[in-house]
Amino acid sequence: MTKAKRGLRTHRHASISLIALLGAALCACGGGGSGSATQTAPVSQSPGAGAPNTGNPSPPAPTSPAVTLAWEPPTQNGDGTPLTDLAGYKIHYGTESQNYTQTVPVANAGLASYVIDGLAAGTYYFAVTAYNSAGTDSPPSDEVSATVS
Repeated sequence: MTKAKRGLRTHRHASISLIALLGAALCACGGGGSGSATQTAPVSQSPGAGAPNTGNPSPPAPTSPAVTLAWEPPTQNGDGTPLTDLAGYKIHYGTESQNYTQTVPVANAGLASYVIDGLAAGTYYFAVTAYNSAGTDSPPSDEVSATVS
């Protein structure tokens, strides 16, 4: 099963999109991601619209089963003020809904997609949080899922 909202990029096995999920930008009070993830997964990255053009407009082709996540960066804080200190994102995922056992830190606010590769066959559940320069996390995005075969 592949759930897509928009901005879908296709790779070998599965693609999902988290577009608009970070539109509910950072709240002043914070609010973290779900789970107690501490492991880091192998990933590759691609620049978003605000990132410098490196001559590679799409994510590199993964070498193993992979999922591409894409999102639209937030532009406002939870109180409606302009977001001027977005620092990055955290991709949370696991093989059970709402139980994220892995976290991928994305310390570049200019990125708008990420490829998580090296995945074993199965269904994966994903949520993304944004964080600002003070380390305040946004609430997590809606969960999306993808099946890798």
